[in-house]
Amino acid sequence: MTGFLGKWLKMPTLGERLRAQGVRDDLVRAAERTAFGRQTDRELPRLAELLTDQEVVIQLVEGRWNKKMGLFALTSRRVLFVPGGDAPYGAEVPLTEVVSVESGKAKGMGTVEVRTESSRLQVDQILGTQADTFAANTRAAMTPAGDGPAVYRDPLQELAELRALHAAGAVSDEEFAQRKIRLMDEI
Repeated sequence: MTGFLGKWLKMPTLGERLRAQGVRDDLVRAAERTAFGRQTDRELPRLAELLTDQEVVIQLVEGRWNKKMGLFALTSRRVLFVPGGDAPYGAEVPLTEVVSVESGKAKGMGTVEVRTESSRLQVDQILGTQADTFAANTRAAMTPAGDGPAVYRDPLQELAELRALHAAGAVSDEEFAQRKIRLMDEI
């Protein structure tokens, strides 16, 4: 619960609840950028246990796979689905095996289909435009820069850095306006 009522009742935010449970900071940041219901946010600590120290969570969405709601995560090394409740471990695809990633709409909800040479992973029931963003971020993570795995850059953080560069005179007014429009489109 956020806003006036949340502050008045002193309800902790999702980030505060997760940090109190000792969840990794990259996973907390990804969860704070995600629109999902409380039905799967209790799976975040379980997801944290499945992550290695060498991978970073880039994006997280709530979706459905094999008729089970859960968390669909993109890390710097793989995509994985963790079903909600007491269901066993879901699905995992290393980014090196991904051939294509497509997003779409079905019944007003987003879908993401991850294809490999031998299989496909389709997650549906994704809220809003998160499926499109997830697919784009997955494609970007599949072709990392030469110096290591791709890392998700928060558009709001980039916008703050751009404003600081503009205020310092390092970026012209025209370049600032163009880059600001591009970042606002990502938000």
